[in-house]
Amino acid sequence: MTKKFRDLFSAVVPADRLDRLFAQAATGPGHEAARALMNGIFENFVDVDGSFVKEFQSTGFSPRVLELALFAYLEEQDLPLDRSAPAPDFVVRGDHPVAIEVTTTNPAQDSRPLGTQVAPSWLPDDPDAADQEFVFQLGKALRRKLTHGVEKGRAYWQLPHVEGVPFVIAVGAFHSEHAQIHPDGLLARYLYGLDQTFSHDEVGNLAISQHELTEHRWSARPKPLPSGLFKQPEAAALAGVLFSNSHTIGKFNRIGVEQGLGNDETTLVRVGTCYDYTPNSAGPAKFAYVVGERPDEQETFAEGLTLLLNPWATNPLDPEALPGIVVTAPRDGDGLLESTFPTGFRPFTSKTMVLEVSSDEPATEA
Repeated sequence: MTKKFRDLFSAVVPADRLDRLFAQAATGPGHEAARALMNGIFENFVDVDGSFVKEFQSTGFSPRVLELALFAYLEEQDLPLDRSAPAPDFVVRGDHPVAIEVTTTNPAQDSRPLGTQVAPSWLPDDPDAADQEFVFQLGKALRRKLTHGVEKGRAYWQLPHVEGVPFVIAVGAFHSEHAQIHPDGLLARYLYGLDQTFSHDEVGNLAISQHELTEHRWSARPKPLPSGLFKQPEAAALAGVLFSNSHTIGKFNRIGVEQGLGNDETTLVRVGTCYDYTPNSAGPAKFAYVVGERPDEQETFAEGLTLLLNPWATNPLDPEALPGIVVTAPRDGDGLLESTFPTGFRPFTSKTMVLEVSSDEPATEA
């Protein structure tokens, strides 16, 4: 076991092996706040197998960012962590134990030279195809973890130190530059095999209808993906899926700025959609703000996390095991898929513009 502080942004791998996003974040004033905050959090992070820094800088930048952000969330909630074994990634003990394994969807290897400037775009060229790919990519990532043998062919939940502990997979999407625009609703459709439509009656009351899905299609794949992963036999041990489309370098940058770790050369502007608390609302609200100029509302690592519970799990998870986040599950009685939101601001999707005084072009990040 390794527990020794190292500067995450001091290169330990050759320059030609550095991840592009890491290289962009490692220098310049635009990510100064993120670098300071991530290094501070990493001081308390137990690098069980000693590979975190190397992977963070090369082949696993986005997955390691997500892992560090989830660690920050667990610390933020003061949950008792057991980091004595390399797998699963996190084990929470105490009154509501849970074992969490982290996974991501990942892009094809980028062959462009470091330093290549790519103009940021806000939306994919084909939004419908991007939605379809998102579901297929998440399905592949989740199934890979469910079928992966960790030790002597045993699955994650069969390891001796977590036997009997509810098992959860935390997943983030990084397969494309637009992967973070997709909300958790698309994942819910796949996990539960359910779709919902919203309408209003003659007096304006919201009406929700629900129907079952059997498959998902993507134009790039001839074979459909079966819907309802939670109902499949291979998912019986899966107590839930923890999803985020915002636990990225951008979150560390924003929280760091709000904590005073930024600089005068950089301004962050965040825009996106969020939960609309207006009665009978059938869609999200829009938002925009300058990071650091909301004195009464500070971003947390809980914000942006959704726990989708598996009602058919053989070892179910108590929702209180992971507090302060959105929880989605079928409602008792009628089976209507329902999300419970903590009070306060809850974003669905967002983009953050990094505006640097010395730069002619704004950069964007999730």
